[in-house]
Amino acid sequence: MTSKKFSVIGMLILSLAAGCNQSETKQEAEAAYQSVRSQFLSQEGYSFWGVTKLLSGNSANGSAVTFNGQVQGEDVFLDVKLSFPEENRADTLSLLSKSGRLYAKLDGDQAWQKVDDGDVTMWQEMNNWNPITSFEQIEEMRSSVVPLRDPNPGDDIKAVRVLLDSGKLKQSLARQMKSQIGGGVKSLYVPNLKMAMNLSDEEWREVKQGARVQANETRREIDNLIDNMELEAECTLYYDQVTYLPTRMVMQIRSEYDLDGQRMQEYTEVDTFIRNYGQRYRLPQPSDSPDTPARSRSLSKPDENRSDSIINYPGR
Repeated sequence: MTSKKFSVIGMLILSLAAGCNQSETKQEAEAAYQSVRSQFLSQEGYSFWGVTKLLSGNSANGSAVTFNGQVQGEDVFLDVKLSFPEENRADTLSLLSKSGRLYAKLDGDQAWQKVDDGDVTMWQEMNNWNPITSFEQIEEMRSSVVPLRDPNPGDDIKAVRVLLDSGKLKQSLARQMKSQIGGGVKSLYVPNLKMAMNLSDEEWREVKQGARVQANETRREIDNLIDNMELEAECTLYYDQVTYLPTRMVMQIRSEYDLDGQRMQEYTEVDTFIRNYGQRYRLPQPSDSPDTPARSRSLSKPDENRSDSIINYPGR
C-alpha cells in the first residue's frame, strides 16, 4: 500500500515538473520571438527574396509569386514577379517606397512614376511581400508562440512558430477586399490577396464608379464569403541565436471558402529569406521621374536573383 502511495506521488511530481518545463519552454519561445522582432525592426539595411507556392484543388503553382528587394532605412525597393503558367507568361511589377511615397515602374517605362495617393492596390502588393509589414501583421494577429524542436543543434539557427488568430486574419482579408471596390481602386492593377490567392482575379470588385447600391451589395457579399470561410495561418521564424536576427520566414496559410458554387480549398506558402544585414544600398532615385500617377499595363521583368540557389536550405 505504501509503495502505491509513493508511486502516485512520484507520478504527480513528474507531471508537475513536465508542466513547469513546458511553461518555461513557451516563455522562452515568446522571449525569443520578441528579441527577434526587436532586433529586426532596428536594422537599417538588408536584402530579401522569396517565393510563394500555391496549391488549390488539383492545380499547383510552385512559384505563383517570386519577389526580391532591398531595405535602406525607411525606404524599400521591391520587384514582384507574377507567374501565369496556364497563359505561359510572367509579369513583373517594380515598386519603390521612398520618403513615404510610392513609385512604380511598369513595362516600357524608362523612369519611375509616382503612384496616385488614392491607389490602395499598389500599396497592398508592396505590403504582401515586404518583410517589415509581415512582422507588423504577425505581431498584430498572433495568438501564441510555440517552441520548435531543433533538428540541428550543432548550428546557430533556431526557430519558433507563431500561430495567428483566425478572426483577425478574416478581418484583415475583408478590409483588403472592401478597399478594392467602389471608389477605393484608382488603378487598373489588381493586387494579390495573400490570404486567399484564388480570389485575386475574381470579378467581385468590378463596381461602376458611383454605383453606391451595387458597392454596398458587394460589401455584403464579401461579409457573407468571409463569415463562411475557414482561414488559419502560422509563421515559422528562423533566426541566428547569436545575433537574434531572422534569416528566414515561412508563412503557411490554409483557407476554405465558397466560390462560384464550389467549396474551394487552398494552401499557400510564402517563403522569405533575409540576408546582408548592415549593408548600405543605393536604392533608385525617382526625383527625375514624371509626376504622372502610375497606371498598370503589362509589367517589366527584373534581373534574376543570384541568391535563389540557397532557397532550399532552411534558415541559411
